[in-house]
Amino acid sequence: MQATALNNTTVLRSGGLAAIGMALCYISVAVIFFGLLSVPSDIDTLGRILYLQQEYRLVAAGYGIGYLLFGVLLAILLQALQQALPDRHSAVAGLAERFGNIWVILMMASGMAALIGLDMTLRLIDSEPEQALALYHSRNLITEALGGGIELVGGLWVLLLSIAGLQQQCFARPLHLLGLLVGSLGILTVLHTVPYLKDAFGISQLIWFSWLGVTLLRKHAPV
Repeated sequence: MQATALNNTTVLRSGGLAAIGMALCYISVAVIFFGLLSVPSDIDTLGRILYLQQEYRLVAAGYGIGYLLFGVLLAILLQALQQALPDRHSAVAGLAERFGNIWVILMMASGMAALIGLDMTLRLIDSEPEQALALYHSRNLITEALGGGIELVGGLWVLLLSIAGLQQQCFARPLHLLGLLVGSLGILTVLHTVPYLKDAFGISQLIWFSWLGVTLLRKHAPV
């Protein structure tokens, strides 16, 4: 029993670190794409591609952190949350886990599509610029559709997880109430033309991830 409890505690701590790491992924991506990178606003698509070619390593790091690393950490967090919830067979918790697993797949697929698509675009830009432009737009469409433009899946995961947490009284009630807000904002991003919804979702989820991470680090595993 002690060995099982120790193993469960390790899983919970790993999930806590993963959640904090996901918050740091958000911060890192913001620093890279809104701080270190500065795409001139008056250039056309071809000029934008050439700029990305000059800053390829930084751009690739941004996508790697924001999608691939984020996806790996999310998978670790999902495993920890299985241990954290008292009733692991709850219908709401099970549905939340399904959307969480889907989100992992979408994030990883988005990251790989973004990186491979950018690499192929840069390879074509000198020899076949028209094909490079078409590929660039296709890459943006796939990346945005799967993991960047609409946060429905992530929002559903947070919302359902928060409902399950309230039902089972798992963590602090204010954390779950914040989760309800975060999840609702994510779902509302289906209205992708409404300004600042994605920003509100990202900022609030950054806070939620940080809070959840600290909570998991402090939580004792059930024996």
